[in-house]
Amino acid sequence: MSIARTLIGASLLTLTACAGTAGSGSRDVSAAECRAYYVHIYEINGEDITAMMGEAQLDKDAATCAEHGSVTRRHLDCAMKASSMQQLQECGLPNT
Repeated sequence: MSIARTLIGASLLTLTACAGTAGSGSRDVSAAECRAYYVHIYEINGEDITAMMGEAQLDKDAATCAEHGSVTRRHLDCAMKASSMQQLQECGLPNT
């Protein structure tokens, strides 16, 4: 498994594991935004999360992300502008 895939996997685990952890920024992120975020961070690494997880699981994870406020608005905005793993890492943890 590549280092980048490991980092992305860890980020997704962090999203659910750290839900509700104190961080900065609004947690008012929709399921559609969470889904777009997941798709984007995998695309940065040249991977297709929809093909890997399937539509149903991706939608379920996106709904969980939105329900629990797993990604802050600040992180989402930063991550969606990222075009490399380095830039994504500079955004910090999803819950900050």
